[in-house]
Amino acid sequence: MLNGNNAGFPGFDECPPSTVFRLMGLSGSREGIGCGFLHKKTRRADHVNLHWPRYVLVIVLRGSGLFIDENGGEYRLHEGDSFQRFPGRLHSNYVDVESGYLECYLECGVAFYQALRAMRIIRSDVPVRYAAPDMELVNRIWNLYCALKNAGEDQLPELAGEFIAILGRCHRRNASETPAPDVDNIIELACEELIADFDRNFDLKKFCRQNGWGYEHFRKVFRQRVGISPWQYRVRRRLDTACSMLRDSDHPIAEIAARLGYSSAYEFSAQFKKYIGISPLYFREGRGG
Repeated sequence: MLNGNNAGFPGFDECPPSTVFRLMGLSGSREGIGCGFLHKKTRRADHVNLHWPRYVLVIVLRGSGLFIDENGGEYRLHEGDSFQRFPGRLHSNYVDVESGYLECYLECGVAFYQALRAMRIIRSDVPVRYAAPDMELVNRIWNLYCALKNAGEDQLPELAGEFIAILGRCHRRNASETPAPDVDNIIELACEELIADFDRNFDLKKFCRQNGWGYEHFRKVFRQRVGISPWQYRVRRRLDTACSMLRDSDHPIAEIAARLGYSSAYEFSAQFKKYIGISPLYFREGRGG
């Protein structure tokens, strides 16, 4: 689908207003992916106090503007910068109409957004990121637009993969341009400590005190960056380890439970079934699919 059959991006002045959104999944589903290119030369107030129903990442290709987040924070926008519309979050944005404003965007449904956020492909901690223009990225979005417009239903899953890859590149590019070393380092350290030894208790309050963070503030920042709470992160990673041990070893389930710090095989089985959907025994035997 994206092997060179599509023409390259036509250029800022030649680019027509071009948008596409394709529904995916079962009949009646509102989930899907889309992208587009839009000139905005006639109105300064683009969106005011908007609750957008889907997730959108917008990249400013030319011109300038202003983004206002749900807390009233104001961010000036210039070429290469990007901002995010989060589902259900209030925001506003304005365009400097004399600047010849042109943007491109990527859009997806709420369930898709939540999954990508949980996997940290989407970073929701900062609504606006600053980065240099990237024409290779623009060409990929243009080719995705062309492919989505012409794709058959059976080709959409492949294009969803390309959508994820492009979105991931956007966030990695932006993150590299706007590093936050203190926050990133403490989150990385916490993640390492949370999974360092599952058979001992991890005292998050003590960890916060030792590193000069307030407990509630740290939990809020962790959830913003990772998408889940520290406790949920530890549970997920412990169950990831459990899945690997069940697949790759013959250790009894009670022994695996003990190695992972569970008080009993029953506690382990109950939590495993709650999050994975089947018992450890069914998972090991491959009877859950």
